[in-house]
Amino acid sequence: MRQLVLVAASSAALLLGGCSGAAEQQAGAAANVVTTLTVPGVAADSTAPAPAAGEALLAQAKAANPVRYQFALDAGAAITPTSDGASFVVSWFPPGAQASPVIATIHGHGSWAFDEFFLWYPFAVERGYGIVALQWWDGEGEETADYLTPTEVQRELSLTFEHEGVAPGTVMFHGFSRGAANSYAVVARDATQGPGYYLLAVANSGKPSQNYPPNVEIQAGLLGQQPLEGTNWVTFCGERDANPARDGCPGMREAAAWIERFGGAVLKAIEDPPADHGGFHKSAANVNAALDVFAGLLAR
Repeated sequence: MRQLVLVAASSAALLLGGCSGAAEQQAGAAANVVTTLTVPGVAADSTAPAPAAGEALLAQAKAANPVRYQFALDAGAAITPTSDGASFVVSWFPPGAQASPVIATIHGHGSWAFDEFFLWYPFAVERGYGIVALQWWDGEGEETADYLTPTEVQRELSLTFEHEGVAPGTVMFHGFSRGAANSYAVVARDATQGPGYYLLAVANSGKPSQNYPPNVEIQAGLLGQQPLEGTNWVTFCGERDANPARDGCPGMREAAAWIERFGGAVLKAIEDPPADHGGFHKSAANVNAALDVFAGLLAR
């Protein structure tokens, strides 16, 4: 049973209780133990203290898509707070697995960790991989400050990996859209500062912004001259993406060149002619093409 007690900055405690999940899974897997944050109700007394940030964000995520929230619970996912109590992580591991490979994922703009969990779950079950989905948006706004930085993303994922006993070199990192645009700096920090969790990174429809401060640091050599050396990549683009220069195939070709400029290796570039911006997960062939690369690296 996963259980965690965390004291928020307001000195209120977030208690995460565990309960057994026994529902049959769509893929036939037994349910994991479920650990959840308390989802607050609407306080009748306006003078009552505000809920901890992570609880409020979880409630917002549940309201945004109750079906996907419930899907994660029914699958046996654990929902645990980030180290500062301001957000949460959704994680799931194959029942009985001691050390499974892991798909770590960050969502696109204005989205939720439950969306990524929902999309990756059937593939993870089929392959016997775990899932760690980080809620890295704070639920309001679209400014850079409304999202975790790459350093914060790496910190929160690493803490989850450490807690779950995930070994370095057994994780596939995936970022979609804005998540993809941040993936380059996340992976660079893992590669240069350790411990080297990411065996493969999937940049899904989002090129690196040249003026984004974490990428400016990379370009200035602050993480070394080849901060992506030894990293492996798959890129994806849909040829019908509404923003081709940024997220579509022209943009992702630029991304591949940027990766290689700083020492990374693009092992596969998936270009899907009929696909739009969210086309990666709309085709099982796309997802399995990336997972096949990951499986091949794991088998080495």
